[in-house]
Amino acid sequence: MYRLLYALSLLVVLSPLSSAEDWRVWRGPTLDNHAPASAADSIPVTWSSSQNVLWKSPIPGSGHASPIVVDEHVFVLTHESDSKTISLLRYDLEDGERSGRVVLHEEVVPPKYLHKKNTCASGTPASDGQAVYVAVQVNDTIQASAVSLDGKILWQRTVAPYQVSSKFWFGYGSSPLLSDDSLVVAVDVDNDDRGLYAFDKTTGEPKWRARRPRYASYSSPILANVDGKQQIVISGGALVASYDPGTGRELWSVPATSDTTCGTAVWNESMVFASGGYPDAGTFGIAVSGNKPEIIWRNKVKCYEQSMLLVGDYLYGVGNNGVGYCWRASDGTEMWRQRMKGPHSASPLLIGDRIYSSNERGETLVYRASADGFEKLANNRLGDSSFATPVYADGKLLLRHASRESEQRNEYLYAIGQ
Repeated sequence: MYRLLYALSLLVVLSPLSSAEDWRVWRGPTLDNHAPASAADSIPVTWSSSQNVLWKSPIPGSGHASPIVVDEHVFVLTHESDSKTISLLRYDLEDGERSGRVVLHEEVVPPKYLHKKNTCASGTPASDGQAVYVAVQVNDTIQASAVSLDGKILWQRTVAPYQVSSKFWFGYGSSPLLSDDSLVVAVDVDNDDRGLYAFDKTTGEPKWRARRPRYASYSSPILANVDGKQQIVISGGALVASYDPGTGRELWSVPATSDTTCGTAVWNESMVFASGGYPDAGTFGIAVSGNKPEIIWRNKVKCYEQSMLLVGDYLYGVGNNGVGYCWRASDGTEMWRQRMKGPHSASPLLIGDRIYSSNERGETLVYRASADGFEKLANNRLGDSSFATPVYADGKLLLRHASRESEQRNEYLYAIGQ
C-alpha cells in the first residue's frame, strides 16, 4: 500500500512535466531517467550509421545539454563560438527538420578556466509544456530565460554573478529545475553569491533563495519524494542536502560525497543516493526518516560527471575508472563490476530492462538491468564524441553526438528507432 501511495503522489507531483511521451526536463518525466514502459517495443538494441537511424540533423556550434521534447518538437541548447551566441534550436520530432532558432545571448566568450569536458551550453533546458526555461553562464553571470514554444523570449534575468575565485572552477553546467510555479537554479560557488535561487516561472520575479555551502560545485537540483515528502535534493559542498520546494528552507543535510560534485542525486521512497566528488571519491546511500538523514552505506567509487541509475532495488553507475557497478540499494552490497570502454560523462538511461549508456567516444553500450551479472547486449557507435545523455520520446531514442570531419568537429542530433 505504501508503494502504491508513493507512486500516486509522484504522479501528481510530476504530471505538469508529462504529456504523451514527451521528455521535457533533465532526467525525464519521472525525474529518474526511466523511459515509459512502451519504449521497450520501439527502441532497438543495435544501430549504426546505416541501420535504425530514422533521421540525422546537424547542430551548429557545440554543447553538452541533452535535448528535450515538447509537443512533437525537440529543443536543443547550443553555443556557437564564431558568432559568440547561445541559442535555443527547435527541430521537428517526426523528420528532424530544424524549425526555429532563438538567440538568447550574444558576445558569449568561454572563460579561460572552462574545463575541456565542459561547454557554454551544458545545462539541459526544462519545459512545463507552455514555455522552455534555460539557465546558462554568460561571461561573469548566470542568466535565466523563459521562451515560448514558438520562439518568443518571455523574460530574462540575471540569477547571480559568476566570477572565478578558486582553482576548482570548471564552468557552469547545472540544469534548471521546475517545481510547481517556480524555476529553481543552482549557483554553487565559493563566495557570497552561492545559493539555490527560485523565480516565478511566469514573470521571472525572485521568490526565495536558499544558502548553499561555500564551495564551487556543479550538480543539478532534483525534485524527489522521499519518506512521503516532496523535496529538492542536491549534492555538493561536502553535503547532500534537502530543501522545501515552496520556501527554500533547508529540511536536512548530511556530510557526504565531497567538495565538488557534478552528478544528480537519485532516490527511492526511503533513501537518497549520491556519488562523485573532487578531490575525494565516494558513493553514499542515505536513509531519510522525517528530516533525519543517516548514512547507511558508503564506498570509494567515484561516479563523478554522470548520474547514477536506480532500477528497482539496485543502483547502477560507471566510475571514473571506467568500471561499471551494480549495488544493492538498501545496503550497498556490490552485485557485480565490469570494465567498460571509454570514460563516461553522459548518464545511463533505462528502457524496459535495458540500460543505454553512452561514453565520450561516441559509443552507446546496451546492457541488461540485472543484478545477476553483467550481460552486454550491444555496443553501438555514431561519430566519435558524445557527452549529452540519451533521451526517449514518442518511439525515438535521441542522441547528441559529434564527428570530426575534415579536421572540423560537427555535432548532430540523431533519432534512433525501428
